[in-house]
Amino acid sequence: MVGHVGWSRPWGLVVAVVVSLFAAVPASGQQAFLLVVDSIEVEGNRRISRDDIVGLLPFQVGDSVRVSQVQDAQRTMWGSGAFADVLIFARDAGPVGHGILRIEVSEQAMVRNVDIVGLQNADPDLVTDSAGVRAGAPYDDQAVVRAKSLVRAALAEEGIPFASIEEQLVPVPGLEEQNVVDLLFEVAEGNRVTVADVVVRGNNAIATEDIVAAMGTRPEGFWWFRSGEFDEESFELDRATRIPQLYASRGYLDMRVLSDTLIIDPTSGKARVELELDEGPQYRIAALSIEGNQYFEDERLERFFLPQRGGLLRSLGFGGAALEEEETLGRVFDQLAFEAAEQSIQQLYYNAGYIFAGTQPIIEKRPPSAEGEDPTVALTLQVQEGQPAYIGNIAIQGNDYTYERVIRDQIVVLPGDVYSQDRLLQSYQGISSLGFFEAPLPFPNVDPNQETGEVDITFEVVEKQTGAINFGTSVGGGIGLAGFIGYDQPNLFGQAKSGSLRWDFGRFVNNFTVTYTDPQLFQTRTNGTISLFNARDRFFSFQSGQRRRVGGSLRFGIPIPGATRTRLFAGYSIARTTYDLAQSSNDQSLFGLPPGTQSQFQLGITRTTLNHPIFPFSGSRLSWNVELNGGLLGGDGNFTRHLVDGTWWVPVGQVGGDGPDGGRPIIFAFGTSVNAGAIFGDPSNFPFDRFWMGGVQFGQQLRGYDETSITPFGFFPERSGGISDINRLGDSFLTITAELAMRLNDNISIQAFMDAGNVWSDPLDIDPARLYRGAGFGVQLVTPFGPIGLDYAYGFDKTIPGWQLHFRMGPGF
Repeated sequence: MVGHVGWSRPWGLVVAVVVSLFAAVPASGQQAFLLVVDSIEVEGNRRISRDDIVGLLPFQVGDSVRVSQVQDAQRTMWGSGAFADVLIFARDAGPVGHGILRIEVSEQAMVRNVDIVGLQNADPDLVTDSAGVRAGAPYDDQAVVRAKSLVRAALAEEGIPFASIEEQLVPVPGLEEQNVVDLLFEVAEGNRVTVADVVVRGNNAIATEDIVAAMGTRPEGFWWFRSGEFDEESFELDRATRIPQLYASRGYLDMRVLSDTLIIDPTSGKARVELELDEGPQYRIAALSIEGNQYFEDERLERFFLPQRGGLLRSLGFGGAALEEEETLGRVFDQLAFEAAEQSIQQLYYNAGYIFAGTQPIIEKRPPSAEGEDPTVALTLQVQEGQPAYIGNIAIQGNDYTYERVIRDQIVVLPGDVYSQDRLLQSYQGISSLGFFEAPLPFPNVDPNQETGEVDITFEVVEKQTGAINFGTSVGGGIGLAGFIGYDQPNLFGQAKSGSLRWDFGRFVNNFTVTYTDPQLFQTRTNGTISLFNARDRFFSFQSGQRRRVGGSLRFGIPIPGATRTRLFAGYSIARTTYDLAQSSNDQSLFGLPPGTQSQFQLGITRTTLNHPIFPFSGSRLSWNVELNGGLLGGDGNFTRHLVDGTWWVPVGQVGGDGPDGGRPIIFAFGTSVNAGAIFGDPSNFPFDRFWMGGVQFGQQLRGYDETSITPFGFFPERSGGISDINRLGDSFLTITAELAMRLNDNISIQAFMDAGNVWSDPLDIDPARLYRGAGFGVQLVTPFGPIGLDYAYGFDKTIPGWQLHFRMGPGF
């Protein structure tokens, strides 16, 4: 890589200066001796004019000068950076006390361009901006040395410590007389240092493999994430923190790293890390006590320190019932688990409102009680409870557009409440989930006042642009390839009211929808949504015709007093539906129906505690919805549809997130979902209210199978003969899903799953023992156009079992 950069002056200038002026004058009289300058001669200048050089002198022809003035002149010329050599002489001019000054100079080269060749892993601005090597200025070798040092340091931070950097002054053709040059830096970076081996000596209790696994500095491996790159800061954490923590978790509290050596082959860049350890003795637990606690009983707090059956102290919370205290004594001491338990107790007090509570863990080492036995520790946790804290003022800052009441609706702590860290975090997540503010949202500022016992809380937000024009393409098993364009505004008037316009268009679809939602009708906790639509559906899976619908809907959400996570829903919709049978179709079962008006009343109840709308890892969602069609409502339908679903998520582990940077961890979660539906009455005039199954886009999800391939009469591949379209639909269904997900962050999730499901012609036919099975793995992303995902699943119960790829739009279960 060649970089053309700015101008600078070199450094490291060696100036040979000979001062022969007044040589015949004794030293004692030089400062008092005056010499009248009759004339000044300049020699050796090529680019700089005589007048410019003379102008640097602090005296003129005819002035009487001393030695100190000549020395000042020399310093001024050196400081200009324009000269590589300066010599000042004097010769007798005739009259006593008169002389002629001769100045001989050697000019520094003038740098026209600065070029950098071969620098790939450091910023060229280090040479021009940081070191001060610039074009259009005299050569400065001190700046060149400074530039080399900065580049070598930057490359060393990237694991490239043996770079070679050479500079050249290349005369510019045609400008040799003016001493104009191009400054060229030639960089040979060399190999990056890669750890090929880690050698540990002195370890008898813990295997080398376990020590290396705990380190950040590891040998390179086959996979891309095992690069073996050496990082000095990470290696220092290995020595000072990671290895000692590993030993402390196994009872070796006195372990020391005696020496560490990094041996590098400069030719290949391969390195070997050598560590020498002194493990010391292993400590066991002799006593465990808790002092000063009154709000929580001893038994409640002690359980944080008791290991689970089948595990050590580091297994707190996993593996089965906790051991009794008597069973804990004599076991190997895990210092990390002890400290984690202390932090959990501190959090327990915070959640109970004791924000001023303090805990002090004490580890008392005791020598072995007899020869051949291990030393022990006596563990004490001292608790200073204090008084519970109450919430004082709750302030919100930065909401220039959004109404304050919109934000306060997400806050589940109130002035006068006992302080709770959990509820504060829940409030923070609620405000973040609005999507109206820049992310990440700063954590609330908590200002405790120990004198008053109150805690003031301040939520700080930064408004962001919320309205967005959306356009793109989508693929669905029901509608095939389609385009869409629309506008969404989730925060109309700063009051969290939302409005949207959307047009979906394509060969199989032409829909226009207008929706308006008010989350607080008349500033109450009741929300309402009104929607108008004009839709044409020509289903990719049912190609015997198309359906047209024109209508609207109105829906209300009503909170249940005392149940903040539960809401009732009631709504009404009316639509005029017409069916157009394709001329080439002989199957009139779906689209050969007469037009009809569907008048429907909906009633439902939903309770949700999921901690994320798309990628939850804890909580649940339960809902039951009833749709009443016809009867007293009029219209051409006369049936009732019931939909029940339940989803549960629990975290099962995490990677990271507990380090000093406090970054977001990778979370593993297990989820299950059960969905069921049943229709009572006659839905024949509106067959698309019935249920069909298969695929991920159209009807009920069952991965590993084609869209609509699961029917009440068995498995029939999509659009295959032997079954009419209407017979693919059923009046009841049941699906069960189990999923193990890895939540990388709020935008990416990877999961392995198992699906099972079936549809039946009658609700009385539901049989959980007759389910079609599928299993596979997938990935889901959150994009500006919404969640999308890819699933690769194996259908076990197809006529020919096999794998199938699914493209999914929208969230998972």
